[in-house]
Amino acid sequence: MDAGYILIDGHSSPEELIKLIAKRRADSREPLNLLNLDDVVGKHRNWQRKLPTVAPYYAVKCNSHPAVLRLLAALGCGFDCASRTELETIVAMGVAPERVVFANPAKPVEALLYARRVGVKRMTFDSADELEKIAQHYPEAEALLRIRHDAREAQLSLGRKFGCDPDREAVALLACAKELNVRVIGVSFHVGSGSTDAECFYAGIRRVMDIFDKGERMGTHMHLLDIGGGFPGANGRQFDEHVLCISKAIAEHVVGRSRPITVIAEPGRYYVESAVTALVNVVSKAYERDASGRISRVRYYVDDGLYDSFDWCDTQSNVPVLQEDKRDAPCLRSVVYGRTVCERDVISEEIWLPEHAVGDCMVFPNKGAYGKILGTGHNGFAPASVKVCLSRATLNYLCASAVKAERG
Repeated sequence: MDAGYILIDGHSSPEELIKLIAKRRADSREPLNLLNLDDVVGKHRNWQRKLPTVAPYYAVKCNSHPAVLRLLAALGCGFDCASRTELETIVAMGVAPERVVFANPAKPVEALLYARRVGVKRMTFDSADELEKIAQHYPEAEALLRIRHDAREAQLSLGRKFGCDPDREAVALLACAKELNVRVIGVSFHVGSGSTDAECFYAGIRRVMDIFDKGERMGTHMHLLDIGGGFPGANGRQFDEHVLCISKAIAEHVVGRSRPITVIAEPGRYYVESAVTALVNVVSKAYERDASGRISRVRYYVDDGLYDSFDWCDTQSNVPVLQEDKRDAPCLRSVVYGRTVCERDVISEEIWLPEHAVGDCMVFPNKGAYGKILGTGHNGFAPASVKVCLSRATLNYLCASAVKAERG
């Protein structure tokens, strides 16, 4: 077994895992990401149980750690790739091209040619220029029209950059595709990363089905509905709200049509956010005092930050969990700064924490989405190391899948 892997009890709680890793790193003073693969397995099974009619295509951009990708491939997930590099990574793992969507509406020609070479046919577009590029360089492609459909609340809206206007542009683009002999097999949308607007999915599916009907009348017969990403990743009840809205929309607007329709999604944050816990160390601290000399705020400086394990778009959730030895201590107004000299590297702006000493560890849950992917190595700091935890059952499953893949 890889030395970077730690065997755990499959029923271990996050608190138990933190205690386990703390014991194993007693002499270490480096930042660490604890990746629990069993959490990913649990998310996949939860998806299969609650959304059995929606095939997940994991968004590689969210967290491309090899252990995550290998596990999801073994579990039978599809993949949403946004670049040639991501395509190369997934194809090298032996994933069938039918399980991949090239979900970038603005693809470089060289990436398009690579997709053609390896047989990845499904890809998105949202403009006439992109259609012309596909027609010229990959005429056998199976195109998905991406429309704009934004959630009312999301951590990161994507509609300003991608997606055509569904009312004013969709039909014209379907007509353009017909003229260019590009086969359009479906429609996609993305409500935005980290959406809290479950009802947005219902409206999006209904809107897409209206475009399906318009396409049918003009001779474009579509069969694939891609509802994109935006699913919450922390372990909570929000995902169930999304499930209710999506299931209702599929039952009312998709099921029972004359042509069978396949529904897929592009979850990223959902699969990995809760799988990673970041452990960082206090390397320095300072006090701010009011006019009477009393402490008004404590400034903590830690050995990780927004240029590595923490997501720039999700600073609201950057609150450490209190460890047992500090839960009864009085709290002070605090700010937690990241390790670079960039003034924007602020992990937590205004929070209340029991006082920590230099050398103490702070524990941040739900750090598996986007943080390390957006890390830039600012100021030359090495990235936080990753310790992969998994149960014996998950390890055996991965080993069996690898043997099966080698045998073809």
